[in-house]
Amino acid sequence: MRPYKVILTQLIGPALLAVTFLWTTDAAVARSVFAGGLISALSNSYFAVQAFRYQGAENADKVVRSFLKGEIGKIVIAILLFALSFNFLEDLNVVALFAGFLFAHLIGIWAVGRMIASPAATQTEREQ
Repeated sequence: MRPYKVILTQLIGPALLAVTFLWTTDAAVARSVFAGGLISALSNSYFAVQAFRYQGAENADKVVRSFLKGEIGKIVIAILLFALSFNFLEDLNVVALFAGFLFAHLIGIWAVGRMIASPAATQTEREQ
C-alpha cells in the first residue's frame, strides 16, 4: 500500500472543497475548511511514516511499537494544530474547521478502501 497517495488525496479533497466555499460563501469559511483538512492530513502523515516504517514477521514488535508511536503522535499533532488554529486564525469558523477535518478523514478512508479494492478487482479479472 502506498500511504502517500492517501495523504495526497487528503490534501487535494479539502483544497477543492475550500475553493468551492471560497466561490460560494466567504474566505473565512474556506480558510477554516482548508485548515481542518490540513490538520487531518498532517497528523495522518506522521502516522503513515511511523506505521509503515517496518514490515515483516521478524519485525513484529517494531511494527506494533511504531503503530502505537504513530497513533499517539497523530493525536498530539492534531491537538496542537487545533490549538494553533483556535489561537491564530482570524475569523475562524469552528464548524467549517471540524467539517474540513472530518471531510479529509472520510476522503482518506475512501482512498484506502479504493486502494484495497483495486488489486482484488485486477486479480479477479486476470483469473477469468
